Amino acid sequence: MKYRTAADIKQFLLDDQEAVVNKIPREKVAVYVYLNQEFVSTYVPDDTIYQFVFRHFFKLDNPSLTKEFESEYFKVMEEQREQERPNIVHITKRLYEIKNHKGNPTMQFPLAAAMLHAINPEFPSYDSDIAKAFDFSSTYHLAGFEKKMKRYIKQYQHTYQTYKELLDDEALMPLFQHFNEKFPDHEQLSQVKKLDLIIAQLGNTMQ
Repeated sequence: MKYRTAADIKQFLLDDQEAVVNKIPREKVAVYVYLNQEFVSTYVPDDTIYQFVFRHFFKLDNPSLTKEFESEYFKVMEEQREQERPNIVHITKRLYEIKNHKGNPTMQFPLAAAMLHAINPEFPSYDSDIAKAFDFSSTYHLAGFEKKMKRYIKQYQHTYQTYKELLDDEALMPLFQHFNEKFPDHEQLSQVKKLDLIIAQLGNTMQ
């Protein structure tokens, strides 16, 4: 299965780099910074304001998910904070076991990636915009946890490696400079998060 490579993504960005950065909503950057800073000092299971902002930002407020899912999600996040190497397969499996409103398990890998990203921003996030940017194939037709997980892990590893290649590419330095000029109050964001926001916006603009 062929996904867009670092060279492909780079070409898209260089073709229209200023427009992509300019379309990133300022509030999206501000909310991310809030979540990133607050996570360091808060106890997530008891912080309802943090939970509220996180749910809306990472689309955890899915009508098919139960209150039990939300509660367990933030408990798992707090538990994983203490782990030296949080395990995204373990996180996804824990969430998979919580039934939705129809009584079925649901594959919530994007939310597991959001959790991992909140704990360690060096790991990319994974949502529909990121998937669109890389032209990732859907897992809906795959049956069972293992098959879906295998596909997601392959895609997530591809994202991680592609980010590394792009972050090492000096040709993209003007892109990050433009980000800093547009968001001077958030210049301290890590390069990987800036790239994450940029690629998500790229995916958002694709048809």
